[in-house]
Amino acid sequence: MNADAGPPEIPAAGGPSPVAPSPPAPSPPGGSPPAASPPAASPPAPSPPGGSPPAASPPAASPPATVGRNWFAAAVARGFALFFGGFTLVNVFGAFRAPAFDENLWWVDLRFAPRVVGAVLLLALAVALLLYALLPRMPDWRRWPTVGLCLAFGAVTAWNGARFYTSWRAGDIDPGVPLPLSFVFCGVFLFIAWAALRSPPQRRRRRAAAAVLVVTTTLCVLVFPIAQVLFFGMTDYRRPGDVVVVFGAQVHDDGRPSTSLSDRMDTAVELYKAGLVERVFVSGGVGDSGYNEALVMNDMAVDAGVPAEDVVVDSNGVSTDATVTDTVPFFGDKGWRRILAVSQFYHLPRIKLAYQRAGWDVLTVPAGTSAPISQTPRLVAREIPAFWFYYLKAVFG
Repeated sequence: MNADAGPPEIPAAGGPSPVAPSPPAPSPPGGSPPAASPPAASPPAPSPPGGSPPAASPPAASPPATVGRNWFAAAVARGFALFFGGFTLVNVFGAFRAPAFDENLWWVDLRFAPRVVGAVLLLALAVALLLYALLPRMPDWRRWPTVGLCLAFGAVTAWNGARFYTSWRAGDIDPGVPLPLSFVFCGVFLFIAWAALRSPPQRRRRRAAAAVLVVTTTLCVLVFPIAQVLFFGMTDYRRPGDVVVVFGAQVHDDGRPSTSLSDRMDTAVELYKAGLVERVFVSGGVGDSGYNEALVMNDMAVDAGVPAEDVVVDSNGVSTDATVTDTVPFFGDKGWRRILAVSQFYHLPRIKLAYQRAGWDVLTVPAGTSAPISQTPRLVAREIPAFWFYYLKAVFG
């Protein structure tokens, strides 16, 4: 029974009968008949004995709430926006300080566009991403340019990914991972564009959203160097060049080269014998064993069939920076223009950064693997702070 309806008009047992209605008064002579009374409304039908009461009307549905919906996904997107916005802005600053410097190549290649146009677009993207990350409540005049820039850079990174496959097919690269990192970045920017179209979180969700943003940004800082190690470091960019630079590694106490050093030298000798380079430049220092790595490397090259006059030795390459500093003057003096660099895959992004800082764009070649190296996970993890240290030196140094 509907709770809003009164009880049906049924007399109680033994009670008085209802009063009969009075007959209508007669019409006066010559007068108009009285107006008919409207028919009385029928009382609601009584519920049958033992039956169910009439079903109540369902309450009106409230409109769906949009504010706060997908707040977790939006917070993750803002974390991505904070990382890429800050990273891009720092790179634009670095390019302003050094015109030949372009660290944005670590995530997007805009070299098809005029340099000024590319710089303006990157700056606009960086500002839009940072504003979205920090001030997610956007009026339309901010929302639509932010979404448009994210979609545009998503399209550019997709195009970069397509070029990865054309380069692979042409034999210019030999990737260790068959998926370009550009496609990952494309997905990130499409995700940010999707999230920017949604409403920001409710006030009661702000602290949780801020925590998710911070965690996402921190994970980006940790994962980005590892992604570069796995995607860039494991890609072989060998092409005909003038010289290959081989970075030193440990020599054991009995004078035997470590597995890492043997693999590096084997790869360098392979490049020389294939006719891809004319010189082998070995660089290393004196390690804990007391042996000079560069001299051991020189002997290895000569024993493998490289003429002694085609081997250049740097005995002061005690670190990555030292090797870069020692080798760069030779490039200009000898007229060498295309440089190949060989080391383990996890080391190559840092080598690339060091040479970029010195004004050289080298082609990296990961050393072959003759046997598993048990320390590899630790060495990869070590590259996370090392990557950012070299990156910041390249930007501000």
